[in-house]
Amino acid sequence: MTIVWINKRNWQHPGPIVNMSVHNAHSFASIGLTSHLVIGAGPEGTATDEDLRSFYALEPLPNFTVHRVKRQGGLLTSDSSSIFRAGAKLVRELAAKGPVAVFTREIGLLGRMTWMSRHPNIRTFYELHDLFADLSWRGQKHPWKDLRSCWIEKLFLGRISGLVCITREMEKRYLQVFPKQATIALPLGTDALPAADVEARRKSRTVFYVGHMHGPKGVSFLQNAAIKLARHGVRTEFWGGYEKDAVRIRKAAEEKGLGQWIEAVPFQPPAALQAAMAARASLGVVMLADTYYNRYLTCPVKALDYLSHGVPALGTDIPSVREVLEDAGTYLPEGNEEAFVTAALHLLDDPAAYADAVSRTRTRATQITWQERAKALTKFAQEQFSGGLVTPS
Repeated sequence: MTIVWINKRNWQHPGPIVNMSVHNAHSFASIGLTSHLVIGAGPEGTATDEDLRSFYALEPLPNFTVHRVKRQGGLLTSDSSSIFRAGAKLVRELAAKGPVAVFTREIGLLGRMTWMSRHPNIRTFYELHDLFADLSWRGQKHPWKDLRSCWIEKLFLGRISGLVCITREMEKRYLQVFPKQATIALPLGTDALPAADVEARRKSRTVFYVGHMHGPKGVSFLQNAAIKLARHGVRTEFWGGYEKDAVRIRKAAEEKGLGQWIEAVPFQPPAALQAAMAARASLGVVMLADTYYNRYLTCPVKALDYLSHGVPALGTDIPSVREVLEDAGTYLPEGNEEAFVTAALHLLDDPAAYADAVSRTRTRATQITWQERAKALTKFAQEQFSGGLVTPS
């Protein structure tokens, strides 16, 4: 079985969305399957294999191919349509030789996927990152974009091969809408990174926040907590968001005379983030606001970054955070700065407690690697070929 993963954004697009697609597609190749990633071309003049190493911190593999497609829209189509066309063409060509499993998170590709699924050698899977098929949780009034997404999901999700949910609670909700559809619930994956010196990590006394810089992600909470942590000799680094977000955080810190204790860096290549965390991260933060979306529908990528590095994480006590961290997490009430600071200092000031937290973190990281996810998705995809995989004679 060959894998094709399709993402409409550009190669090297900042933020987690493309990075997760690259890791997803690469993970299938890392367990021995032939895997293709179809994606927007991105910056001109860059070598894809070198980008994998220097930007995504992944090793090129002979069975992993990245197809960087020039964006080109038509009179009535967006510039993503060229990527979808290229992906569909590749899938047809590969299906003439053997079975193909197609994965995407692009709602604009669902219509094509229903047609692809009619081919005996093609199975199509949609990775969900929200809940549009049932808008009741969003209140009474809905913007046109959400209504359109709801209509598309209801029309097409029951006609493709399967749904990939990123939380168990998400899977429950989609099964209420599509009770006969094949589903699987898997968190996104961790990287198997080398173990660091535990005491050196603890003595670094640096708290990391990774991700978008808006309220529901807990940024305002951590900004306030960082001031209190600084009084105890603890640095805080914010990694993510845009330059304007980083400027705002740095300016606020400087106004309080804490510029050396609070740093903010806009979205960087994943390789740069990994290097920074490997060098000085002591603790990670997943203090999400307790909203319906955060509670049930998100897989916090930041938690996966911390697990990958063996960095103990402090998180809000909500289902989505617990599903990723399990026994590795330190769980706290939403918005309780004093409890957060106390828990952070307990770990940083107690070598035995910190070492135990690191051990639990590394154990959890090995359970949900990208490779384990790829194995589970491969089994799930193979099960959707009725009568077994079809191979041309």
